[in-house]
Amino acid sequence: MARLESQVKMGFYPTPVEVAEHIGKMLKIPDDARLLDTCCGEGEALSILVGQSAAETYGVELNRPRMTLAKTRLNHVLWADALYDCICSKEAFSLLWLNPPYDTGGFDADQNKERLEAVFLKRHWQYLQEGGVMVYIIPWSSLEYAASMLTKNCRNLTILKFPDDLFWDFNQIVLICVKGRPNKAEIERNQAILNSAMDAFIDGDLDQVPSTNMDTEIVYDVPASGDLEGFTFRSVRLDPEQALEKLKTSPVWEKANIQMFPSTLAKSIRPLTSLREGHLAMLLASGMMNGEVMGPDGRRLVVKGSVTKGVINSTEETDTATRYIRTDCYEITVRALCFAPVEIITIR
Repeated sequence: MARLESQVKMGFYPTPVEVAEHIGKMLKIPDDARLLDTCCGEGEALSILVGQSAAETYGVELNRPRMTLAKTRLNHVLWADALYDCICSKEAFSLLWLNPPYDTGGFDADQNKERLEAVFLKRHWQYLQEGGVMVYIIPWSSLEYAASMLTKNCRNLTILKFPDDLFWDFNQIVLICVKGRPNKAEIERNQAILNSAMDAFIDGDLDQVPSTNMDTEIVYDVPASGDLEGFTFRSVRLDPEQALEKLKTSPVWEKANIQMFPSTLAKSIRPLTSLREGHLAMLLASGMMNGEVMGPDGRRLVVKGSVTKGVINSTEETDTATRYIRTDCYEITVRALCFAPVEIITIR
């Protein structure tokens, strides 16, 4: 099995290291650039691309284990569905690295079949600044679905195919272009390049399209990213780890922390005599006994009590009659959250 094919999981088509290295040689990336990979996987491709540059790298990944690994390689990574969960500033990035999932994406407004690769292109094109560079990696057969948009919206278009030892896995090609409104001559050039590439695939004449590992003098200057007021890069999906970090700096947490984990002075206060059940019920109902306690075995617990009023039905027989007795009572429930091991203990 080919190296790339063996790594495909859940629609994950990682860019081979060799290809990323060759593309990196075609890009001049300044230190003040922002680079975005909306399907970053483990973050390997973008980390190779940035090289020794101090440019800021941003990634989006839905698979949590891959996202966790990408965080060790990129500066900023979101755990998100790149199509539906991302909230990003428009025209904020100098470079867009786009290697989307390869699949059928449904139908467009005219009920024409649309590839997912084209859906990702249309959705994420807005994140790339004017004059920014896009690297777009797709199967050759999907080129026709993206051709119309690329023809009228980019300049300096280049199409390369994967090296022969990697190409036959998924027939992948790399499109590199600059975002910008092309003039008439540039539109005609784009159309000619796209048509030639699509015809070469249909005819099986693959030698018409150069490979990424061929020596080339083509170089793209990635522009700097200017300062944006209110720059946004976040997900609507809740990441528990990020939420915990923000919680630690929240003023709301400070108030909750006092209630859940009372001060040492409050812990040292003890009643003069043992509490009766009625006292315990009132304290639990009022919330005064909620919070952190230390168990006799040294375990740390967070305690929450609740009290509900119940009725005990009983009967009493006499010589002349049967008496039915209803007695009010308190039903006390105590729940404790233990941290080591993590478990919830319920006492009724």
